[in-house]
Amino acid sequence: MWRTVEGIGIERTPEDSPFRRVNDIVTGIDEKDDRFMGAVAPPIYENSIYRLPDFATAKSFNKGEVERYMYGKNANPTTDALAHKLALLEGGEAALCYSSGTAAIFTALMAGLQHGGHIIVVKNVYGRTSGFLKLFHPLGVTATFVDGTELQAIEDTIQPDTKVIYLESPTSWQFELQPIQDVAELARKHNITTMIDNTWATPVFQNPIGLGIDLVIHSASKYLGGHSDLVAGAIIGSRERIAQLPQLGAVLSPHESAKLMKGLRTLPIRMERHEKSSMKIADYLNRNGIIHEVRYPGLPAFGQHELARRQMHGCSGLLSFKLDTDLAGVERFINGLRHVSIGGSWGGFDSIIYTTAMSANVEEMLLEGFIPTQCRLSVGLEHVDTLLEDLDQALRKV
Repeated sequence: MWRTVEGIGIERTPEDSPFRRVNDIVTGIDEKDDRFMGAVAPPIYENSIYRLPDFATAKSFNKGEVERYMYGKNANPTTDALAHKLALLEGGEAALCYSSGTAAIFTALMAGLQHGGHIIVVKNVYGRTSGFLKLFHPLGVTATFVDGTELQAIEDTIQPDTKVIYLESPTSWQFELQPIQDVAELARKHNITTMIDNTWATPVFQNPIGLGIDLVIHSASKYLGGHSDLVAGAIIGSRERIAQLPQLGAVLSPHESAKLMKGLRTLPIRMERHEKSSMKIADYLNRNGIIHEVRYPGLPAFGQHELARRQMHGCSGLLSFKLDTDLAGVERFINGLRHVSIGGSWGGFDSIIYTTAMSANVEEMLLEGFIPTQCRLSVGLEHVDTLLEDLDQALRKV
């Protein structure tokens, strides 16, 4: 599926290109476009309520016998058009869109754990995810965090009341992968729901539903939107599972939906650029003496590179590395950057960097396995030579 380019890069053969598959979906025409009278960009429906023509229709609607729009909190034509595209991208039957990625995560967890039970979570997941589980504890929910790099660690943690296995592959900051298909098969044997945060890989580079996962979650604020100008989230799965998600009111506005659909149109082009630039930067960092370790699944030197090749089509633009210096050296490096900005999020046009040394509670980060000199870099869409030159001159100040 992958082949080496210029000794470090990765590329797909044309007939197996995820870029073409995604491009055909996000720019394609389907039968649902008739709702918008041929509009190339689906219009923004600002309505909060919709009229029902008569008593009988209203009653049929409330019984679920007819499909209509009635209240914008429950459904909106613009947002439905977006959800349809997202479901196609992930190979799911249906999708729901939310006002943020954290809202999507919370809703998915609530659906799986609203009656209590046990959840298995991989270590180093997004901080808000582990934070939500503390809120669920009074509801009778218990959580076990495991090293998900080996299937046995997950299997050994299954309890009679385990309801959910929550994956994030690759994980935040450390970019550790889980054997997704093996975990999905294990979960099915025990009637356990599987969820995965697929924000890092995007539907371009990883398709967990095809590997057996039940629900796929995205922070669409990142690569799906791609321009750091919106906040959104999504959950994709089967029609049955999506229908079971609770309505918590965290709906995505039609305006954000329209912006997100525009972002999707350039998703394959952007991800191709993110990947190529990141491979060059990761290779440069890996050969730099001041760098202790580069965490990026696309690098052949990465410990789980072969697993990445098996279950992903490529890699996105977020990586981390550890500087072989002290905290003062980290500060000189960060302040020395002239083109890469300091920021907490990622996935947009601009290159963004963050370091654990800037965290409010460094001691807590250390307990979670981080080191103060670790930096997370989101490689943007700027010319790669500009980024390499910026990193090089900043590293010389360490």
